[in-house]
Amino acid sequence: MRVRRVLWCTHAFAVLAAVVALTPAHLAAAPFTTSYTDGGSWNTIYVQGFSPSVTPNPSPGLAAGDTVYLNQFQFFKSGNADSASNIQLAIINNIFGDLTNLSTSSPLFVGLSANTVASTAPLATGDAITFSFSNLPLTFGNNYAAVFVNVGGGGTLTPVRVSALTTNYTEQPPGSGTFMPQTNYGSNDQFVYATSNFIATNQFGQFFNTFTFAGDANFVATLNTVVPEPASLALGALMLLGTMSRRRR
Repeated sequence: MRVRRVLWCTHAFAVLAAVVALTPAHLAAAPFTTSYTDGGSWNTIYVQGFSPSVTPNPSPGLAAGDTVYLNQFQFFKSGNADSASNIQLAIINNIFGDLTNLSTSSPLFVGLSANTVASTAPLATGDAITFSFSNLPLTFGNNYAAVFVNVGGGGTLTPVRVSALTTNYTEQPPGSGTFMPQTNYGSNDQFVYATSNFIATNQFGQFFNTFTFAGDANFVATLNTVVPEPASLALGALMLLGTMSRRRR
């Protein structure tokens, strides 16, 4: 009987060792970011469009349609004061979707930050306004938008303007009278990747009006390629072995 128990224990721990050994090599999360941080203009804004597949750093080597996980999204405070309070960040799947009756049950809604920023007043110009997400699944290659919101009863989401740094505009070419972003996230005609500080209302609904030539807010979105983390998988394996041991006894 003792020999069988020793053999079972040896086999069980060999299995656990194999799981732990394979996990880092094959299932380790690979964090990456997509971002724009070149701007220095002071603004108050509602939203920024983004995609996990635009200038990912480092490149995760993924294909369109692969699932990635949003862990954190940061904007950066400008020198403008704002009156917004109790701010959360909502991820929606279309920056140009109708905002009428926006809520957590709307087709536009993808996810909501786990934390609430009470106020940006204590932050200095340039400080990060940080929102955390619990591994929110997104699709590599799809477009999204991050919207500052107040959350009300029944999950209603009201966009609010928050102090944030945005791109610098310069006259290009000089003397032309045309002002364009010095740099851009995406290109000058990709308005799905732009910021907005104005909501237009018409007979069709309420919609964000983006900056000219798809100007952007400064932001950094941090994502991962895999969840759960290896430590969680190893813990699960240990729990499974414990259950097997109790059943055997």
